[in-house]
Amino acid sequence: MISATFDTKKLIETLQTLPKNIQKNVMAGATLAGANVVKEEAKNRVRVKTGNLKASIGTTRRKAKGKNEIVFSVSPRKGGKNDGFYGRFIELGTSKMTAKPFLRPALESSQDEVLQVTKQYIANRLPIEVQKAKQWQKVMYINF
Repeated sequence: MISATFDTKKLIETLQTLPKNIQKNVMAGATLAGANVVKEEAKNRVRVKTGNLKASIGTTRRKAKGKNEIVFSVSPRKGGKNDGFYGRFIELGTSKMTAKPFLRPALESSQDEVLQVTKQYIANRLPIEVQKAKQWQKVMYINF
């Protein structure tokens, strides 16, 4: 598993002015959108013999260590129809095989695009969430 951290201090400050549920919804979607960019780049970079490893590459939401963290990983999935358990051997190599990395280069080459996709997702989603919150306030006002 490869992880990346982006400095989005101003963006976080802006999001913190919104209710917690909106913050989480928007940031989870934005993080997933960024992870999907890395996933597609990894699929483009992996060497293909049978296509199994390529098909196994996916995004998975992980349990966060911190309270305000949202974590997605991009990695070959284990088990099931397209079992990519051997992806780590391809990525890191073994004592009998040289490494043929595809995840790390995918992350490194797509960082700018990840940041752009993440920002765009937030820019598109925030107005929708704010509008939902306004409609919810109207409903609460009418019902009480």
